[in-house]
Amino acid sequence: MTNSQILPKLIASCLCFSLLSSLAAQANPLPTAPAIAQAETSAPANNIDQKLLGKWESKDPDGNSLSFIFAPEGKLYLVLQPSQGIAHAKELRYKVDAKNQPIHLDVGLSNTQTVMTVFEITAEGQMRLQLEGTKPGDPRPSALSAKATVFNKVSDAAALPENTQLVPF
Repeated sequence: MTNSQILPKLIASCLCFSLLSSLAAQANPLPTAPAIAQAETSAPANNIDQKLLGKWESKDPDGNSLSFIFAPEGKLYLVLQPSQGIAHAKELRYKVDAKNQPIHLDVGLSNTQTVMTVFEITAEGQMRLQLEGTKPGDPRPSALSAKATVFNKVSDAAALPENTQLVPF
């Protein structure tokens, strides 16, 4: 099977077997002097947004890696890097709601399909993401399961690796 055949199947299986609009700027401008309560509620969201930016990776037992690259403006790239060959990436959209625990993550697969899931950043700096049991149209999981996928942050760079074949949004 060629890489071009593997990517769609992997994306489909990752999304059905699991997965996840942009961090759009709010239409309402913030007041010039926000109240203390407002500042306290916005700080955690900004902190999570900053922690997410960059490349997060999880490897399967065969050495293939599945990576998410969280980029500014709500762009997310799902990257498949086989142990040999060229990397493929699918452009997605994401939105975080840090007001909830675990943190809510919406991943736009297309203009009409969104996967709703949850995640946390551990004390060790890993991301535990509920992929299993998520697919477009399903309700958001209320908690992380013991089978949540663990991702390690491998880079703060929010750009695709060189020579990556991109499947646009």
